[in-house]
Amino acid sequence: MVSWGRAFKAALVLLAFLIVWGLIGTIIMFSGIFTGLFGQVFNISDEPPYFTVNWAALGAGAILMIIGIVIIMLGSWASIFKIFTELIVEEVRKILSTTTPVTPTPTTTPTCPKGGPPLTYVQQYQRWYCPTCREYQ
Repeated sequence: MVSWGRAFKAALVLLAFLIVWGLIGTIIMFSGIFTGLFGQVFNISDEPPYFTVNWAALGAGAILMIIGIVIIMLGSWASIFKIFTELIVEEVRKILSTTTPVTPTPTTTPTCPKGGPPLTYVQQYQRWYCPTCREYQ
């Protein structure tokens, strides 16, 4: 079972990653806002059209804002998957390293099916051996 200390450490690492992805996405989103708003060309004149809109700047700003949002979302989810997966893998490795394989210890020793003496269990090969037949069973 994951300890509380390990869980809080993973939560703090996740929080740090979320802050970083939030900052990166926010910077990209603000660059989209500035591109869209300040990239406008206002041609103020006395005759129609009184002003013109730079649609390319608005489109580029909208695209940058969408990219910023996507980076925040994907980065956050990727961080969650990465940290929780590492936490689970560490716990599984810890559990597997503490368990020992169980060797069969029968209550009665089996005998050779060909009518020979009792078989001997060889731990190295994890098989039963008949010394008369010189075969593993």
